Amino acid sequence: MLSGINGKKNGEVASSVIDVPVEPVAIEPVTIEPVPIEPVTIEPVPIEIVRFDGKNFQVWAEQMELFLKQLKINYVLTEPCPNATLGEKDASAGETKAAEKRWVNDDLTCRRNILSHLSDNLFNKYANRKMSAKDLWEDLKFVYMYEEYGTKISQVKKYIEFQMVDEKAVLDQIQELNCIADSIAAVGMPIEENFHVSVIVSKLPLSWKDLSIKLMREEHLPFWKLMELITKEEESRNGVKQIGEPPSDRARFYRANEGGSSGADIKPPPGFQRKYEPNSKNVSCYICGQKGHFSKNCWRWL
Repeated sequence: MLSGINGKKNGEVASSVIDVPVEPVAIEPVTIEPVPIEPVTIEPVPIEIVRFDGKNFQVWAEQMELFLKQLKINYVLTEPCPNATLGEKDASAGETKAAEKRWVNDDLTCRRNILSHLSDNLFNKYANRKMSAKDLWEDLKFVYMYEEYGTKISQVKKYIEFQMVDEKAVLDQIQELNCIADSIAAVGMPIEENFHVSVIVSKLPLSWKDLSIKLMREEHLPFWKLMELITKEEESRNGVKQIGEPPSDRARFYRANEGGSSGADIKPPPGFQRKYEPNSKNVSCYICGQKGHFSKNCWRWL
C-alpha cells in the first residue's frame, strides 16, 4: 500500500516536472573588437664606407652600391634618363617631365655621393669632369677594377690621365707617376727617359706655368736636371731655403750629375739607399739605366 502511495506521488512529481514549460534563455552575441597592430618600422643599418684610394675596388664598390641602394638612387647607374624611354603613349608629358626631373636630381646626388667617398687625390681628378654618375662609375670600374688584374691598358690609361694638383707636393706626385711608369715597365713596356721627362713637364700644376715654359725651352733636359729644377722650385715656394743657404742633399746630388756621369760613378747623399725588389731583377731602371731595381727605388731619385 505504501508502495502504491509512493508510486502515485512519484508519478505526480514526474508529471508535474514534465508539464512545467521551460523558458528559453536569450544569449547576447559577444562582439570582439580587433586590436590595431602598429606596423614595425625597421631602420636601415648605416653603412660605413672607407674612402677609395685606388686599392681594393671590388670591396669598395659593393659597399658603395649598398649605400646608394639605401638612398634609392642606385637606379641612375643602370637606367637612362626617362626622356629617352618614355613616349606619348606610355605617359603624359607632365609625368615624363616629372620623372626626368627626379632622375636628374638623383643623378646629381648619386654623383656627389660617389665623389665624396673618394680620396683627395681621386676627388681632385674627377670632380671637375662633366659626367653623369653612370659615366663616373663606369670610368672607375674600367680603371681600377681591371687594374687589380694587372692589365696593361689600365696602367697606361692611368699614366696618360695622371694630372698634378696644387694641393699636394709636386715631388710626391712625381714619385706617384714614377710608380705607375714602373708598373708599365714591369709588364714589358719600358718608358724612354726623354718621353717620361716630357710627360712630367706637361703634367705640372697650372701654378707652375712659368717653370713649365722654361723647361720646354731646354734643348737637353735629362731626368736628374729636371728633378734638380723642380726641387729648387718647390723649396722656394715652401720657403724652406733662404737666400745664401746651401742647397738640399737632393739638389746637391742632382747638380753632381750635371756632367752626365753614370749612377754607378756617383755616391748618393747620406741616408740614401738603393732598394731592390724580388720581382725587379730583370727590369731596367729608366732613370739610371741599371737593372735590378725599379725607378721608384733608384737612389738617384730617392
